[in-house]
Amino acid sequence: MFRVGSGGRLISAPRREGPGEERVEVKVQPVPTTSPSHAPGTAPTVTPDQARTLLRRGPVPPALHVTGPLNLGGSTWLRALPEWLRCTSLNVEGCPNLSALPTDLQSDSLNARNTTSLHEVDGRWSVRDGVDLSGSGVRTLNADLRASRLTLGNCRALTRLEGRISVGHLDVSGCASLTTLGADLHVTGSLELADSGLTALPPGLRVRLQWRGVPVDARVAFRPDTIAGREVLLTRNVQRRRVLLDRIGVERFLAEVGGLILDRDRDAGGERQLVRVPFDDDEPLVAVLVRCPSTGGRYALRVPPHIHTCAGAVAWTAGLDPGEYHPLREA
Repeated sequence: MFRVGSGGRLISAPRREGPGEERVEVKVQPVPTTSPSHAPGTAPTVTPDQARTLLRRGPVPPALHVTGPLNLGGSTWLRALPEWLRCTSLNVEGCPNLSALPTDLQSDSLNARNTTSLHEVDGRWSVRDGVDLSGSGVRTLNADLRASRLTLGNCRALTRLEGRISVGHLDVSGCASLTTLGADLHVTGSLELADSGLTALPPGLRVRLQWRGVPVDARVAFRPDTIAGREVLLTRNVQRRRVLLDRIGVERFLAEVGGLILDRDRDAGGERQLVRVPFDDDEPLVAVLVRCPSTGGRYALRVPPHIHTCAGAVAWTAGLDPGEYHPLREA
């Protein structure tokens, strides 16, 4: 339990004033807490500007009640937050030195995108709208969390998602190291899992699956080896067809269905081919087939439909114009 005995006194930053500087004082009032098992007896109540001043000058108070939105986005000086925090919204996006979030938080929203030093997340949170940790450095999240949305997109180091988490929508797209979900996870709406490491759902979790926003079933999500190239060709819905192609992969798709050869030439790896497969109601698939001269492996690289030569396709994959691509040695 944290205790803050402000008693309505003036709280000022513990630093010496230099020549010409004025002492900054913040008038705070104590507010009764509503969670006696997790919160101090009273917590200072401050405006957003006063809160920012307190946090910047330090020391960080253990508990704080902010009367509006607390926007600290992009603050390189921010290293810590109060353990107990109440505010209408909390924005710490892009704070590179912030390594911990409050362990007891109530807010309408939390934006902690791209907080690269944030690795461990735990605590007791109640966030009405949503929690966004996408692109952060979080490795484990083990929290008592209630929110409408939990967004963890591209948290590539995330390996554990556990705790009593109840959300309407969960996004773990791009979380390649996340292979399982916690048994106590509760999702009432949908789960976005494109490019995650998930191979199955926990027993008892019934949720609508999405792949880049497109509804999919468990077979498409977890067993792409059962998708055949012909199934991709025969799928009339454009969005679903794109998901199936994404899951099967361009290389296996072309190996199964073939395509029209637009161009062929040779490089250090041997023959190259530029192949085109038309689709109804969508742009055609155009890919260059190349062989690695070092390993002998065969690769299919998708390129834009306007490219008509193998040399132009390979140059495009290198981010160059065809006339600029003159490799002295390809490996």
